[in-house]
Amino acid sequence: MSESAQQLIDSALQLAPADRAVVANAILASLESESDSHESAEIREAWSDEIRNRIGDIDSGRVKTVPSSEVWKRMGGKPSGRT
Repeated sequence: MSESAQQLIDSALQLAPADRAVVANAILASLESESDSHESAEIREAWSDEIRNRIGDIDSGRVKTVPSSEVWKRMGGKPSGRT
């Protein structure tokens, strides 16, 4: 990996999570081929709709979130090697 790439990664990791997501999505989008761009746009739009719906469900109280610690407890513990 080039030094400039590492510097970019180091800088990006200092951003807030939402900003990191924007940067990551922009980089991933730049890697998509032209032939996939229309289908990918449809997929991104569908996921955006789904995310908005899920956030709305949480914000409205229609669904209740469960802490990850509770999920792992219900599953019988974390898999080995995970923290």
